[in-house]
Amino acid sequence: MASQSCQRGPENAHMHPKGPCCSALCFLCSLGSSPHGSSLGPLRKCGRRSKPVQSSPEGSRVAEWPDGLLSLLLLLWSLLPSAGGLELEMAGTTQIVFLHEDVTIPCKILGSLHLDLSIVGVIWSLKKDGDESEVFKFYGDQLEAVRPGANVSLLGLEHGDASLYLPRFELWEAGEYQCKVVVTPEKKEGTTRLEVVAHPNMSLSEKPATARGGKEKLIICQLDGFYPEALDIKWMGSALKDSHFQEITEGVVTGPTVKNDDGTFSVTSSLALKPALEDHMYQCVVWHRSWLMPQSLNVTVFENTRDSTHGTVPPTAEVGPPVSEPRSVMIYVTIIGLCILLFSVIVCGLWKWKRLTTSNTGLCLRLDVRCGSTSTVNCI
Repeated sequence: MASQSCQRGPENAHMHPKGPCCSALCFLCSLGSSPHGSSLGPLRKCGRRSKPVQSSPEGSRVAEWPDGLLSLLLLLWSLLPSAGGLELEMAGTTQIVFLHEDVTIPCKILGSLHLDLSIVGVIWSLKKDGDESEVFKFYGDQLEAVRPGANVSLLGLEHGDASLYLPRFELWEAGEYQCKVVVTPEKKEGTTRLEVVAHPNMSLSEKPATARGGKEKLIICQLDGFYPEALDIKWMGSALKDSHFQEITEGVVTGPTVKNDDGTFSVTSSLALKPALEDHMYQCVVWHRSWLMPQSLNVTVFENTRDSTHGTVPPTAEVGPPVSEPRSVMIYVTIIGLCILLFSVIVCGLWKWKRLTTSNTGLCLRLDVRCGSTSTVNCI
């Protein structure tokens, strides 16, 4: 037999503190009392305040859902009235996340100081390519992480935070996430689209070209593991004695984008260098969605030895010319020369001042001796 609070008829339904007894919660209560129904444990205390679910150190308790309970919840979801005062705060229309990083999708119930978890339900789902699949669901003390590792902190949920935590986000998980919240007898839902990106791994290498007896040199810019596929590569060059970089188009070959087994992409771009009479600095500049600003790698080619060194240029909105080694030496020599000159001027000035002072003092003494007087003589 169902508990007394679930046996209310239409004549006293208006006395229910949370709404009519035909609400989803009371309907679940009646199902729980049936010998053939699905028991929801704490939900049998319909209309009464039960103790909040205590969370484990991981922030959740995992219990198996009875068969058919999900379909009942979805059916009852449509029976609940739309929320008049229940409001959700989401991250926004689109949230950018990084591949293989832990992700938290915000979903907060506004104005909630403390919630009784016995009347709270949360369902997170993912809609992608027209199909909708569940990620996480919680109702009463029943919790299931359909996606391994998915979690909503019950401690946070008591204070209105239904944010979803997903560890190590993968490419296939991008899509529209829907947060459905029930605080009996009200319901509310919100959506956020997640888009995943991955930084390109950049590297520079060089090897002799096969043409012209190996007198040419190839500089190779390798980009691996980036997502999405769209990417722009440019080569810039400048003589070390110059301060202006210009785009290089001659001798540049960029191969087709290759899709890796994990869904990311790779591409290679090369620059063929001809023998020159002076040293040059070359840069491989890359634009990708995962960066706010372009990044680049640079290589310096010294023509006198045909040796080269390379390093990383900090990302800038506009790639500027790096300071070359000869110019740095010139600056240091100039600074040292100015310091030596200033020191010489100071020493010379002190020496002249001291000499003038000594000369005037000697003149006064000679005047005293010559006059044979003890009177005071003012020296000028």
